[in-house]
Amino acid sequence: MEVKSTKLLFLYRSFLFKFTKFETKDKNLKEIVEALNIKNKKERIEYVYNEAIKVINKYYSKDLCKFKDNKCIAQRKQNRDDLNGCCPNFCLYSSNKGCRTCNIPCKLLYCKTALGNMKALKLRDIVILKTLPKGSIIILKTSYFNSKETILKDLYYGIIIYMLKYLYREFKLDLRMIKYKNK
Repeated sequence: MEVKSTKLLFLYRSFLFKFTKFETKDKNLKEIVEALNIKNKKERIEYVYNEAIKVINKYYSKDLCKFKDNKCIAQRKQNRDDLNGCCPNFCLYSSNKGCRTCNIPCKLLYCKTALGNMKALKLRDIVILKTLPKGSIIILKTSYFNSKETILKDLYYGIIIYMLKYLYREFKLDLRMIKYKNK
């Protein structure tokens, strides 16, 4: 079956097309068709996630934060003492060598100083993400300070399970923040 646009993706993801092989002549839809042809849900989610990371890395191809001595351009301009740019010190994946995981929401987080005149990339601008269910976008918008593996599991299990896990994670994050501030 030929895919000509992204308008019917909600239908193409359904069980009705489980055994359908999709094709396209449109080069802009190549990754979407590839995702639709991956019938294993876990593999499809991982493929879409990795393709989204590629889009983000391509869009922000240069070093926007201009790190020197673990301080970004904004921290140096404001003469602040904190380190690691927008990444807070209580994040488990933040290190003096950068982020130790590949997190989509964190990769989209840039301050105005770092962006300069560049337009910030939004989740809705990443076309490959349209192959995921609507609830997945909520998961991706709110999964700061989590590992890639955790986010992939959340996307696999869906929005309901995610919301329960989210409340638990936020509680743990609050405890880490309190502990960090009391040092």
